Amino acid sequence: MTATVSQLASLVRGRVVGDGSLEIRGARPLAEAGPGDITFLDDERYAKQLRGSPASAAIIGPHFRKFAEQKGIATIEVDDPLSAFLAIREHLNGPRAARWTGVHPQAYVAPTAQLGRDVAIHPFAYVGDAAVIGDGCTLYPGAVVGARCVLGTGVILHPHVVLYDDTQIGARTEIHAGSVIGGDGFGYRLQDGRHVKVPQTGRVVIGEDVEIGANCTIDRGTFEATEIGDGSKIDNLVMIGHNNKIGRHNILCGQVGIAGSCKTGDYVVMAGQAGIKDHVEIGDRAIVGAQAGVHRNVPAGQQVLGSPAIPIKEQRHIFAMIARLPDMHRQLRELSAQVALLMAAPEPPPTTVDNEGY
Repeated sequence: MTATVSQLASLVRGRVVGDGSLEIRGARPLAEAGPGDITFLDDERYAKQLRGSPASAAIIGPHFRKFAEQKGIATIEVDDPLSAFLAIREHLNGPRAARWTGVHPQAYVAPTAQLGRDVAIHPFAYVGDAAVIGDGCTLYPGAVVGARCVLGTGVILHPHVVLYDDTQIGARTEIHAGSVIGGDGFGYRLQDGRHVKVPQTGRVVIGEDVEIGANCTIDRGTFEATEIGDGSKIDNLVMIGHNNKIGRHNILCGQVGIAGSCKTGDYVVMAGQAGIKDHVEIGDRAIVGAQAGVHRNVPAGQQVLGSPAIPIKEQRHIFAMIARLPDMHRQLRELSAQVALLMAAPEPPPTTVDNEGY
């Protein structure tokens, strides 16, 4: 599909600067855009790329006007260049194929399961006894929904997602391939020299508008429920242990690991590979830095870094000291050598004193 710059500007309610009659065939990011494409700029770090780009047009914010003027290409000015770019890209790609709905003959749905309207249950998906699948849900091939699970409206389970029995998923939540929700928590106690498993009889409750990446694991609670709050976004390869209470709109980046019985507030951010000790509480809007090892509670709004994790300002001072260690070591060796020379030097002769003062 093709469209003029002016037509695309009308689509996103933007302002055209330059040749609005120019025809655009595709929408691509700066690194890939070529002649006939429209691109976007929303970060000054990429301004040089725009100057060197062969793209025919660009979507920019008003504060990037000077960069576009230097380039001399047609632009569409909007408040949010990324959102406008996505809308234009979808428009130029043309209408999507209609979503298939139904239950494939090679899927299994238990007779006692309840299916809502417009569901799509693909080949080799499994729906267990007394499960409830809400309107508009999609189960891709190999997805498993255990007994008594409840899925809200518009839930998407990608291939080979496994929901253990009694899992509850809120509306519009999306879970990517290979994730396992509701597996047993890691609970054992030592009896007579053996590790004896503590039965994990709780469940997992996931809120609305949550997205869970590929190959994540969220364990069921020991007695009650492991909970994930509305709007939280979980990256690939994240492990959430039993009895955790994750707040609303949290961001958990790749390879985060959270031990059991932790609690987070709302809008918490955990960067990649952060590890959280069991029974820790993290307050609203706290930020846990990459590879941090959190061993104690983090107050609301605090940023922590390092292992063990401490406030980021203190940790930066420590990092600066670590960077100076080679120089400090060299200085210490030089001072030690000077002290050794002084210790080895002969003692000076005693000073003669004239007792009569002449």
